[in-house]
Amino acid sequence: MQSCGVSLAVAACAAARSLGSASSSGDEGKKMAAGKASETEEDFPTLTAQERDSLVGIDSSLFGFQKLHEDGARTKALLMKAVRCYDSLILKAEGKVEPELFCQLGHFNLLLEDYPKALSAYQRYYSLQSDYWKNAAFLYGLGMVYFHYNAFQWAIKAFQEVLYIDPGFSRAKEIHLRLGLMFKVNTDYESSLKHFQLALIDSNPCTLSKAESKQCPSFIMCVCKRYRAAKEAYESLLQTEDLPAQVKATTLQQLGWMHHTVEQLGDKATRDSYAIQCLQKSLEADPNSGQSWYFLGRCYSSIGKVQDAFISYRQSIDKSEASADTWCSIGVLYQQQNQPMDALQAYICAVQLDHSHAAAWMDLGTLYESCNQPHDAIKCYINATRSKGCTNTTALTHRIKCLQVLEQLRSNRASLKPPQLQMLEQLEAQLAMMQQHQHQVQIYSLTYTPEIK
Repeated sequence: MQSCGVSLAVAACAAARSLGSASSSGDEGKKMAAGKASETEEDFPTLTAQERDSLVGIDSSLFGFQKLHEDGARTKALLMKAVRCYDSLILKAEGKVEPELFCQLGHFNLLLEDYPKALSAYQRYYSLQSDYWKNAAFLYGLGMVYFHYNAFQWAIKAFQEVLYIDPGFSRAKEIHLRLGLMFKVNTDYESSLKHFQLALIDSNPCTLSKAESKQCPSFIMCVCKRYRAAKEAYESLLQTEDLPAQVKATTLQQLGWMHHTVEQLGDKATRDSYAIQCLQKSLEADPNSGQSWYFLGRCYSSIGKVQDAFISYRQSIDKSEASADTWCSIGVLYQQQNQPMDALQAYICAVQLDHSHAAAWMDLGTLYESCNQPHDAIKCYINATRSKGCTNTTALTHRIKCLQVLEQLRSNRASLKPPQLQMLEQLEAQLAMMQQHQHQVQIYSLTYTPEIK
Protein backbone atom coordinates (compact mmCIF):
# COMPACT_ATOMS: atom_id res chain seq x y z
CA MET A 1 0.00 0.00 0.00
CA GLN A 2 1.30 3.43 -0.88
CA SER A 3 1.35 6.51 1.36
CA CYS A 4 -2.18 7.87 1.67
CA GLY A 5 -1.45 11.59 1.86
CA VAL A 6 -4.41 13.74 0.89
CA SER A 7 -3.87 16.48 -1.67
CA LEU A 8 -5.02 20.04 -1.22
CA ALA A 9 -7.40 19.70 -4.15
CA VAL A 10 -9.08 16.69 -2.57
CA ALA A 11 -9.25 18.42 0.80
CA ALA A 12 -10.71 21.55 -0.82
CA CYS A 13 -13.40 19.52 -2.54
CA ALA A 14 -14.12 17.70 0.71
CA ALA A 15 -14.42 21.01 2.50
CA ALA A 16 -16.73 22.34 -0.19
CA ARG A 17 -18.94 19.27 0.22
CA SER A 18 -19.05 19.81 3.97
CA LEU A 19 -19.99 23.45 3.55
CA GLY A 20 -22.60 22.53 0.99
CA SER A 21 -24.20 20.09 3.40
CA ALA A 22 -24.38 22.82 6.00
CA SER A 23 -26.34 25.14 3.65
CA SER A 24 -30.02 25.76 4.08
CA SER A 25 -32.06 22.68 3.17
CA GLY A 26 -34.68 24.92 1.55
CA ASP A 27 -32.42 25.93 -1.36
CA GLU A 28 -32.96 24.28 -4.71
CA GLY A 29 -30.35 21.89 -6.12
CA LYS A 30 -28.94 24.38 -8.61
CA LYS A 31 -28.55 27.06 -5.94
CA MET A 32 -26.76 24.59 -3.65
CA ALA A 33 -24.33 23.67 -6.43
CA ALA A 34 -23.67 27.31 -7.17
CA GLY A 35 -23.26 27.96 -3.47
CA LYS A 36 -20.65 25.23 -3.15
CA ALA A 37 -18.58 26.71 -5.95
CA SER A 38 -18.76 30.24 -4.61
CA GLU A 39 -17.94 29.13 -1.06
CA THR A 40 -14.91 27.21 -2.32
CA GLU A 41 -13.60 30.40 -3.89
CA GLU A 42 -14.23 32.39 -0.72
CA ASP A 43 -12.53 29.79 1.47
CA PHE A 44 -9.22 30.13 -0.41
CA PRO A 45 -9.08 33.87 -1.09
CA THR A 46 -5.30 34.13 -0.92
CA LEU A 47 -4.29 30.90 -2.61
CA THR A 48 -3.77 31.05 -6.34
CA ALA A 49 -4.15 28.04 -8.56
CA GLN A 50 -0.37 27.82 -8.77
CA GLU A 51 -0.08 27.84 -5.00
CA ARG A 52 -2.68 25.11 -4.70
CA ASP A 53 -0.75 23.02 -7.21
CA SER A 54 2.42 23.57 -5.16
CA LEU A 55 0.70 22.18 -2.07
CA VAL A 56 -0.45 19.02 -3.81
CA GLY A 57 1.54 16.05 -2.56
CA ILE A 58 2.90 17.83 0.54
CA ASP A 59 2.52 15.57 3.55
CA SER A 60 4.30 14.37 6.67
CA SER A 61 6.95 12.44 4.71
CA LEU A 62 8.68 15.76 3.99
CA PHE A 63 9.25 16.42 7.70
CA GLY A 64 12.95 16.92 8.36
CA PHE A 65 13.72 17.21 4.66
CA GLN A 66 12.19 20.65 4.07
CA LYS A 67 14.63 23.22 5.47
CA LEU A 68 12.05 25.91 6.15
CA HIS A 69 14.34 27.90 8.42
CA GLU A 70 17.25 28.00 5.98
CA ASP A 71 16.41 28.11 2.28
CA GLY A 72 12.69 27.32 2.29
CA ALA A 73 11.24 30.71 3.17
CA ARG A 74 8.87 30.60 0.19
CA THR A 75 7.58 27.14 1.10
CA LYS A 76 7.16 28.18 4.71
CA ALA A 77 5.16 31.25 3.71
CA LEU A 78 2.95 29.10 1.48
CA LEU A 79 2.30 26.59 4.26
CA MET A 80 1.42 29.37 6.68
CA LYS A 81 -1.07 30.81 4.18
CA ALA A 82 -2.58 27.37 3.64
CA VAL A 83 -2.97 26.87 7.40
CA ARG A 84 -4.74 30.22 7.71
CA CYS A 85 -7.10 29.29 4.87
CA TYR A 86 -7.88 25.89 6.37
CA ASP A 87 -8.43 27.34 9.84
CA SER A 88 -10.78 29.93 8.36
CA LEU A 89 -12.62 27.24 6.43
CA ILE A 90 -13.08 25.04 9.52
CA LEU A 91 -14.22 28.01 11.60
CA LYS A 92 -16.77 29.07 8.98
CA ALA A 93 -18.11 25.54 8.71
CA GLU A 94 -18.20 25.21 12.51
CA GLY A 95 -15.95 22.16 12.21
CA LYS A 96 -18.33 20.32 9.91
CA VAL A 97 -15.77 19.47 7.24
CA GLU A 98 -14.46 16.24 5.76
CA PRO A 99 -11.85 14.39 7.90
CA GLU A 100 -9.22 14.69 5.14
CA LEU A 101 -9.05 18.43 5.77
CA PHE A 102 -7.81 17.87 9.33
CA CYS A 103 -5.24 15.35 8.11
CA GLN A 104 -3.79 17.84 5.62
CA LEU A 105 -3.85 20.58 8.25
CA GLY A 106 -1.89 18.27 10.56
CA HIS A 107 0.74 17.74 7.86
CA PHE A 108 1.15 21.47 7.26
CA ASN A 109 1.49 22.27 10.97
CA LEU A 110 3.97 19.43 11.42
CA LEU A 111 6.16 20.80 8.64
CA LEU A 112 5.95 24.22 10.31
CA GLU A 113 6.96 22.50 13.60
CA ASP A 114 3.81 23.77 15.29
CA TYR A 115 3.42 20.54 17.23
CA PRO A 116 0.39 21.44 19.40
CA LYS A 117 -1.68 22.39 16.34
CA ALA A 118 -0.43 19.38 14.40
CA LEU A 119 -1.45 17.06 17.22
CA SER A 120 -4.86 18.70 17.51
CA ALA A 121 -5.52 18.36 13.77
CA TYR A 122 -4.33 14.75 13.66
CA GLN A 123 -6.52 13.86 16.64
CA ARG A 124 -9.57 15.38 14.95
CA TYR A 125 -8.83 13.29 11.85
CA TYR A 126 -8.37 10.18 14.02
CA SER A 127 -11.74 10.72 15.71
CA LEU A 128 -13.61 11.36 12.45
CA GLN A 129 -12.01 8.89 10.01
CA SER A 130 -12.97 5.30 10.77
CA ASP A 131 -10.28 3.78 8.55
CA TYR A 132 -7.50 6.15 9.65
CA TRP A 133 -5.23 3.13 10.02
CA LYS A 134 -4.99 2.86 6.23
CA ASN A 135 -3.36 6.30 5.97
CA ALA A 136 0.40 5.80 6.30
CA ALA A 137 1.21 9.51 5.98
CA PHE A 138 -1.19 10.29 8.85
CA LEU A 139 0.28 7.59 11.10
CA TYR A 140 3.81 8.74 10.28
CA GLY A 141 2.98 12.38 11.06
CA LEU A 142 1.24 11.43 14.29
CA GLY A 143 4.26 9.32 15.27
CA MET A 144 6.56 12.26 14.65
CA VAL A 145 4.47 14.48 16.94
CA TYR A 146 4.44 11.85 19.68
CA PHE A 147 8.21 11.42 19.26
CA HIS A 148 8.67 15.18 19.69
CA TYR A 149 6.77 15.05 22.99
CA ASN A 150 8.71 11.95 24.16
CA ALA A 151 5.44 9.99 24.23
CA PHE A 152 7.42 6.95 23.12
CA GLN A 153 4.73 4.36 23.82
CA TRP A 154 2.38 6.04 21.35
CA ALA A 155 5.09 6.96 18.87
CA ILE A 156 6.27 3.34 18.73
CA LYS A 157 2.71 2.15 18.12
CA ALA A 158 2.15 4.67 15.30
CA PHE A 159 5.46 3.89 13.58
CA GLN A 160 4.96 0.15 13.81
CA GLU A 161 1.52 0.52 12.22
CA VAL A 162 3.09 2.42 9.31
CA LEU A 163 5.55 -0.42 8.69
CA TYR A 164 2.74 -2.96 8.96
CA ILE A 165 0.40 -1.39 6.40
CA ASP A 166 3.17 -0.13 4.09
CA PRO A 167 6.49 -2.03 4.40
CA GLY A 168 7.86 -0.01 1.47
CA PHE A 169 7.02 3.36 3.03
CA SER A 170 9.38 6.04 1.72
CA ARG A 171 10.50 7.01 5.24
CA ALA A 172 10.92 3.49 6.60
CA LYS A 173 14.60 4.20 7.33
CA GLU A 174 13.65 7.25 9.37
CA ILE A 175 11.15 5.12 11.29
CA HIS A 176 13.73 2.41 12.05
CA LEU A 177 16.20 4.99 13.35
CA ARG A 178 13.63 6.56 15.64
CA LEU A 179 12.37 3.19 16.83
CA GLY A 180 15.98 2.28 17.58
CA LEU A 181 16.43 5.43 19.65
CA MET A 182 13.17 4.94 21.55
CA PHE A 183 13.84 1.29 22.34
CA LYS A 184 17.30 2.34 23.52
CA VAL A 185 15.76 4.85 25.94
CA ASN A 186 13.36 2.12 27.09
CA THR A 187 16.41 -0.17 27.64
CA ASP A 188 15.05 -2.71 25.14
CA TYR A 189 18.47 -3.00 23.56
CA GLU A 190 17.80 -6.05 21.39
CA SER A 191 14.87 -4.32 19.68
CA SER A 192 16.93 -1.14 19.43
CA LEU A 193 19.80 -2.94 17.72
CA LYS A 194 17.41 -4.70 15.32
CA HIS A 195 15.93 -1.42 14.10
CA PHE A 196 19.30 0.33 13.83
CA GLN A 197 20.58 -2.54 11.69
CA LEU A 198 17.45 -2.42 9.50
CA ALA A 199 18.08 1.29 9.01
CA LEU A 200 21.66 0.58 7.91
CA ILE A 201 20.58 -1.71 5.06
CA ASP A 202 17.98 0.79 3.83
CA SER A 203 19.45 2.90 1.02
CA ASN A 204 16.78 5.61 1.20
CA PRO A 205 17.77 9.08 2.46
CA CYS A 206 17.19 10.06 6.09
CA THR A 207 17.86 12.99 8.39
CA LEU A 208 20.98 11.37 9.89
CA SER A 209 24.22 11.04 7.97
CA LYS A 210 25.51 7.58 7.07
CA ALA A 211 28.23 7.92 9.71
CA GLU A 212 25.73 8.85 12.41
CA SER A 213 23.53 5.93 11.42
CA LYS A 214 26.48 3.53 11.73
CA GLN A 215 27.40 4.94 15.14
CA CYS A 216 24.07 4.03 16.73
CA PRO A 217 24.26 0.21 16.51
CA SER A 218 27.90 0.26 17.66
CA PHE A 219 26.83 1.86 20.92
CA ILE A 220 24.01 -0.64 21.44
CA MET A 221 26.39 -3.56 20.81
CA CYS A 222 28.51 -2.22 23.64
CA VAL A 223 25.51 -1.94 25.97
CA CYS A 224 24.50 -5.50 25.03
CA LYS A 225 28.04 -6.61 26.00
CA ARG A 226 28.93 -7.62 22.46
CA TYR A 227 32.24 -5.92 22.99
CA ARG A 228 34.23 -7.50 20.16
CA ALA A 229 31.54 -6.64 17.64
CA ALA A 230 31.28 -3.12 19.06
CA LYS A 231 35.04 -2.64 18.84
CA GLU A 232 35.08 -3.76 15.20
CA ALA A 233 32.12 -1.51 14.38
CA TYR A 234 33.72 1.52 16.04
CA GLU A 235 37.07 0.97 14.34
CA SER A 236 35.36 0.43 10.99
CA LEU A 237 33.45 3.68 11.43
CA LEU A 238 36.70 5.53 12.13
CA GLN A 239 37.97 4.45 8.70
CA THR A 240 35.11 6.33 7.00
CA GLU A 241 36.28 9.10 4.69
CA ASP A 242 35.34 12.67 5.60
CA LEU A 243 34.01 11.56 8.98
CA PRO A 244 32.37 14.57 10.70
CA ALA A 245 34.45 15.86 13.61
CA GLN A 246 31.69 15.37 16.17
CA VAL A 247 31.02 11.79 15.07
CA LYS A 248 34.74 11.06 15.20
CA ALA A 249 35.06 12.59 18.66
CA THR A 250 32.10 10.65 20.07
CA THR A 251 33.20 7.36 18.49
CA LEU A 252 36.72 7.66 19.89
CA GLN A 253 35.28 8.63 23.27
CA GLN A 254 33.09 5.53 23.40
CA LEU A 255 35.83 3.25 22.07
CA GLY A 256 38.30 4.56 24.63
CA TRP A 257 35.93 4.26 27.57
CA MET A 258 34.94 0.74 26.52
CA HIS A 259 38.59 -0.35 26.57
CA HIS A 260 39.09 1.20 29.99
CA THR A 261 36.11 -0.61 31.53
CA VAL A 262 35.89 -3.97 29.71
CA GLU A 263 38.31 -6.65 30.92
CA GLN A 264 37.54 -8.98 27.99
CA LEU A 265 39.39 -6.66 25.61
CA GLY A 266 42.86 -7.49 26.96
CA ASP A 267 45.21 -6.94 29.86
CA LYS A 268 44.79 -3.76 31.89
CA ALA A 269 47.99 -2.04 30.82
CA THR A 270 47.27 -2.52 27.12
CA ARG A 271 43.65 -1.48 27.50
CA ASP A 272 44.46 1.67 29.47
CA SER A 273 47.15 2.68 26.99
CA TYR A 274 44.74 2.26 24.07
CA ALA A 275 41.95 4.02 25.98
CA ILE A 276 44.15 7.05 26.66
CA GLN A 277 45.18 7.22 22.99
CA CYS A 278 41.52 7.14 21.89
CA LEU A 279 40.46 9.79 24.38
CA GLN A 280 43.33 12.08 23.44
CA LYS A 281 42.37 11.76 19.75
CA SER A 282 38.75 12.40 20.70
CA LEU A 283 39.78 15.63 22.40
CA GLU A 284 41.76 16.65 19.33
CA ALA A 285 38.49 16.41 17.39
CA ASP A 286 36.43 18.07 20.13
CA PRO A 287 38.56 19.86 22.75
CA ASN A 288 35.46 21.14 24.56
CA SER A 289 34.02 17.76 25.51
CA GLY A 290 33.80 17.72 29.29
CA GLN A 291 32.85 14.05 29.21
CA SER A 292 36.00 13.05 27.31
CA TRP A 293 38.17 15.05 29.72
CA TYR A 294 36.47 13.27 32.61
CA PHE A 295 37.05 9.82 31.09
CA LEU A 296 40.69 10.71 30.44
CA GLY A 297 41.04 11.69 34.08
CA ARG A 298 39.62 8.35 35.15
CA CYS A 299 42.17 6.56 32.97
CA TYR A 300 45.08 8.57 34.33
CA SER A 301 43.88 7.98 37.88
CA SER A 302 43.74 4.22 37.34
CA ILE A 303 47.42 4.10 36.31
CA GLY A 304 48.58 6.40 39.10
CA LYS A 305 49.18 9.56 37.05
CA VAL A 306 47.64 11.75 39.73
CA GLN A 307 48.70 15.14 38.37
CA ASP A 308 47.48 14.33 34.87
CA ALA A 309 44.20 13.12 36.35
CA PHE A 310 43.72 16.37 38.30
CA ILE A 311 44.41 18.41 35.16
CA SER A 312 41.89 16.38 33.16
CA TYR A 313 39.21 16.70 35.86
CA ARG A 314 39.75 20.44 36.03
CA GLN A 315 39.39 20.65 32.24
CA SER A 316 36.17 18.63 32.51
CA ILE A 317 34.72 21.09 35.01
CA ASP A 318 35.80 24.07 32.89
CA LYS A 319 34.42 22.64 29.62
CA SER A 320 31.02 21.46 30.80
CA GLU A 321 28.43 21.92 33.50
CA ALA A 322 29.38 20.80 37.00
CA SER A 323 29.27 17.01 37.24
CA ALA A 324 28.81 14.90 40.36
CA ASP A 325 30.90 12.13 38.75
CA THR A 326 33.83 14.49 38.26
CA TRP A 327 33.73 15.89 41.79
CA CYS A 328 33.45 12.38 43.24
CA SER A 329 36.54 11.32 41.25
CA ILE A 330 38.42 14.38 42.50
CA GLY A 331 37.47 13.40 46.04
CA VAL A 332 38.88 9.91 45.53
CA LEU A 333 42.19 11.35 44.32
CA TYR A 334 42.43 13.70 47.30
CA GLN A 335 41.61 10.84 49.67
CA GLN A 336 44.30 8.67 48.10
CA GLN A 337 46.76 11.54 48.56
CA ASN A 338 45.86 11.79 52.28
CA GLN A 339 44.16 15.18 51.89
CA PRO A 340 40.94 14.50 53.83
CA MET A 341 39.66 18.10 53.97
CA ASP A 342 40.02 18.55 50.22
CA ALA A 343 38.37 15.16 49.68
CA LEU A 344 35.53 16.19 52.01
CA GLN A 345 34.86 19.36 50.01
CA ALA A 346 34.87 17.45 46.73
CA TYR A 347 32.45 14.79 47.97
CA ILE A 348 30.11 17.45 49.35
CA CYS A 349 30.13 19.16 45.95
CA ALA A 350 29.20 15.83 44.37
CA VAL A 351 26.23 15.09 46.63
CA GLN A 352 25.01 18.67 46.36
CA LEU A 353 24.95 18.32 42.58
CA ASP A 354 23.30 14.90 42.74
CA HIS A 355 21.77 13.91 46.06
CA SER A 356 21.22 10.34 44.83
CA HIS A 357 24.86 9.78 43.81
CA ALA A 358 25.50 6.47 45.58
CA ALA A 359 29.26 6.36 44.94
CA ALA A 360 29.79 9.84 46.42
CA TRP A 361 27.81 8.97 49.55
CA MET A 362 29.75 5.71 49.99
CA ASP A 363 33.10 7.42 49.58
CA LEU A 364 32.08 10.24 51.91
CA GLY A 365 31.05 7.63 54.47
CA THR A 366 34.41 5.90 54.09
CA LEU A 367 36.15 9.23 54.65
CA TYR A 368 34.18 9.94 57.84
CA GLU A 369 34.85 6.42 59.05
CA SER A 370 38.60 6.80 58.49
CA CYS A 371 38.45 10.00 60.53
CA ASN A 372 36.74 8.11 63.39
CA GLN A 373 33.34 9.74 62.83
CA PRO A 374 31.05 6.68 62.66
CA HIS A 375 27.86 8.66 63.30
CA ASP A 376 28.41 10.76 60.17
CA ALA A 377 29.54 7.68 58.23
CA ILE A 378 26.27 5.91 59.07
CA LYS A 379 24.24 8.83 57.69
CA CYS A 380 26.21 8.72 54.44
CA TYR A 381 25.86 4.96 54.04
CA ILE A 382 22.09 5.19 54.65
CA ASN A 383 21.84 7.85 51.92
CA ALA A 384 23.81 5.56 49.60
CA THR A 385 21.43 2.63 50.19
CA ARG A 386 18.46 4.85 49.31
CA SER A 387 19.88 5.54 45.87
CA LYS A 388 18.76 3.49 42.86
CA GLY A 389 22.38 3.46 41.74
CA CYS A 390 23.59 1.54 44.80
CA THR A 391 25.01 -1.82 43.74
CA ASN A 392 26.05 -3.20 47.16
CA THR A 393 23.07 -2.49 49.40
CA THR A 394 23.45 -5.75 51.36
CA ALA A 395 27.10 -5.09 52.27
CA LEU A 396 26.36 -1.48 53.20
CA THR A 397 23.41 -2.51 55.38
CA HIS A 398 25.66 -4.93 57.25
CA ARG A 399 28.27 -2.20 57.64
CA ILE A 400 25.69 0.23 59.00
CA LYS A 401 24.60 -2.30 61.64
CA CYS A 402 28.21 -2.93 62.65
CA LEU A 403 28.86 0.80 63.04
CA GLN A 404 25.67 1.27 65.05
CA VAL A 405 26.66 -1.51 67.44
CA LEU A 406 30.19 -0.09 67.59
CA GLU A 407 28.88 3.35 68.50
CA GLN A 408 26.71 1.93 71.26
CA LEU A 409 29.55 -0.15 72.72
CA ARG A 410 32.03 2.73 72.62
CA SER A 411 29.62 5.08 74.35
CA ASN A 412 29.35 2.58 77.24
CA ARG A 413 32.97 1.37 77.22
CA ALA A 414 33.51 2.06 80.94
CA SER A 415 30.63 -0.19 81.99
CA LEU A 416 31.22 -3.01 79.52
CA LYS A 417 31.68 -6.55 80.75
CA PRO A 418 34.57 -8.68 79.41
CA PRO A 419 32.48 -10.42 76.70
CA GLN A 420 31.23 -7.02 75.50
CA LEU A 421 34.76 -5.61 75.50
CA GLN A 422 35.84 -8.58 73.43
CA MET A 423 32.97 -7.93 70.99
CA LEU A 424 34.03 -4.26 70.74
CA GLU A 425 37.62 -5.23 69.96
CA GLN A 426 36.45 -7.72 67.32
CA LEU A 427 34.19 -5.13 65.71
CA GLU A 428 36.98 -2.53 65.62
CA ALA A 429 39.36 -5.05 64.07
CA GLN A 430 36.74 -6.14 61.53
CA LEU A 431 35.98 -2.55 60.52
CA ALA A 432 39.69 -1.73 60.30
CA MET A 433 40.17 -4.63 57.88
CA MET A 434 37.20 -3.47 55.83
CA GLN A 435 38.65 0.03 55.66
CA GLN A 436 41.99 -1.33 54.48
CA HIS A 437 40.27 -3.42 51.84
CA GLN A 438 38.27 -0.41 50.66
CA HIS A 439 41.44 1.61 50.30
CA GLN A 440 43.08 -1.11 48.24
CA VAL A 441 40.25 -1.77 45.80
CA GLN A 442 38.93 1.81 45.80
CA ILE A 443 35.25 1.49 46.66
CA TYR A 444 34.42 4.29 44.23
CA SER A 445 33.38 2.68 40.99
CA LEU A 446 31.24 4.07 38.17
CA THR A 447 29.65 2.06 35.38
CA TYR A 448 28.63 5.06 33.32
CA THR A 449 28.47 4.50 29.56
CA PRO A 450 28.45 7.58 27.34
CA GLU A 451 25.21 8.39 25.58
CA ILE A 452 24.89 8.71 21.81
CA LYS A 453 24.98 12.35 20.92
